Amino acid sequence: MTSLEQSSTQESSAHIIASSSDLLSEFLLLRLPIKSLLKFKSVSRHWLSLITDPHFSRRKNHINPCPPASALFLRRPSPLANPLFTFIPLDPSQTTPPFTSLTFTNHPRGIEILQSSNGLFCCSSIEYNGSYNLKYYIYNPTTKHFTTLPPLSGLVVLGINLAFDPSESHVYKVVCVQLCESSYDHVLIHIYSPETGPWRASGGPFPAPASMDFSGGVYWNGAIHWVSPREASLYFDLSEESVREMLMPSLPDGSDERGIRYFGESLGHLHLLEIYEDFTSQLNVYEMERDRSGWFLKFRVDLNGVAVAFPDIIEGYLEGNDYYHYTFSILCAVRGEKDEDSFLVLHIPGKIIRYNFNSKSCQEICDTDCPLTFHPSYAFQYIESLSLV
Repeated sequence: MTSLEQSSTQESSAHIIASSSDLLSEFLLLRLPIKSLLKFKSVSRHWLSLITDPHFSRRKNHINPCPPASALFLRRPSPLANPLFTFIPLDPSQTTPPFTSLTFTNHPRGIEILQSSNGLFCCSSIEYNGSYNLKYYIYNPTTKHFTTLPPLSGLVVLGINLAFDPSESHVYKVVCVQLCESSYDHVLIHIYSPETGPWRASGGPFPAPASMDFSGGVYWNGAIHWVSPREASLYFDLSEESVREMLMPSLPDGSDERGIRYFGESLGHLHLLEIYEDFTSQLNVYEMERDRSGWFLKFRVDLNGVAVAFPDIIEGYLEGNDYYHYTFSILCAVRGEKDEDSFLVLHIPGKIIRYNFNSKSCQEICDTDCPLTFHPSYAFQYIESLSLV
């Protein structure tokens, strides 16, 4: 075959693929990263139609349903109006923040992120017209599409929790925990799903630990998990719609309260970090067994090693002993496909750093003027996704 004939054959093949929706999707679009797909929506109306088609989105999710987080958004301490967020890239390809504040709907007081789950955000806005009125949204920060959830009843909302796992279903669910009117030490659960429509009650009232933070639930392995510092921790199984007690690591001798510093999920793993001593030099990262039969020690973090690379983490020194007091906030435990690719994201004074669990090495991610906060739910995972809302 001559070079001219070969070139003609290649052009003919390219034309066939470009003109066939199935071939174009199968041999080109489904193989592209999401960042490229977003750019290629402007190539033509035909490409736009293919990329925004719900069937294409589901097929794309099936190929790579739960990629690791490529960035974090850190909630900056600010007035109630117009919340601002600091963008923390975890992937070198993430160079431009998708946003610094959320403006997908026009609201004078701004929009807050409540939770993130596998590419989707659960958000809220508040307005005052004689009484406070909360609105809740599900937002895809990649596609910039959102939906407004139906209004809730007048019961006090203790927590809104987002449950989404594209490897199991293309449909998300939202779990709302509300105070029971007839008994203030009991709560009720309501569930919303775009498949079933309005909020519906799930079961009856159940007793709730007074110290439980229902707004900090973590979705993992088909259930929403809540940890309590002083009482029983719980999880809500969405398939059975039942609340059960969650096993927790034993408390150290002399402690009557959990020293929870981080509780979160990454790449299908549930992690817990607790600290019980002011002058600790080691962090233990626990992981929950898949069958929820208990926790096991997965990683250790050497803070003395971190201090060698970043001495700003040192806040004080205990005279007469080789003990340092370190100041830091744990933003996220990020799992890779392999353990050697897993790391911890720490906020220390003036910097965001990452600590590789396997190599024990540290590197700076970015500078920040954001003050330290010790509330882990202020950091939200950003995962590129075409999932529908």
